[in-house]
Amino acid sequence: MKKVFLLILFSTFLLSFDKKVEESNSFLLTSHYHIPYYLGYAVIGTALYEGNSETRFGKTTWKAFDSLVLTNIATEGLKRTFSRVRPRNADSPDEWFESGNKSFPSGHVSATAGVVTPYILEYQDDYPLIHLLWLLPIQQMAGRVNAAAHWQSDVLAGAVLGTLIGWWSWSRETPFLLYFSEDGIYTGIKYRF
Repeated sequence: MKKVFLLILFSTFLLSFDKKVEESNSFLLTSHYHIPYYLGYAVIGTALYEGNSETRFGKTTWKAFDSLVLTNIATEGLKRTFSRVRPRNADSPDEWFESGNKSFPSGHVSATAGVVTPYILEYQDDYPLIHLLWLLPIQQMAGRVNAAAHWQSDVLAGAVLGTLIGWWSWSRETPFLLYFSEDGIYTGIKYRF
């Protein structure tokens, strides 16, 4: 019962800090649209270039690919479920379950966090500066709120979702979606073709 109460209390706090913000023309805040796409193209291209995942970098890249795909699937499902109205189309952050709206959670933020998380977790001991990659999801969060595309809780939920799926993808011994080995190509739970 105590956990349920704390969850309700945390949820109430989380949703109470949603505010509209004034748009800024700062390059850092307006350059948020294309970064997840560039990261996605880079991961897909690198994964295809690496081919099999025998190298540490190749294996991590395939895990980042898994994270990208799974994060986008989860985000789209949540967007369709909650149908939250974006700040540019609403006066209140309390407009949920309005058909056709897709504010919650932020797909840009979740995809960016999902891609960088496996790399950070894999290389953090060898290259501590890799933690600077966290600046990409943070920049996405600020930019999406600045563009009135998302409420603050949308971008926070996107960051948590992307990070969790990125962690799950990284923690697996082999990639989930595609795994190349000398015996063939595997998908999902080891379907070989």
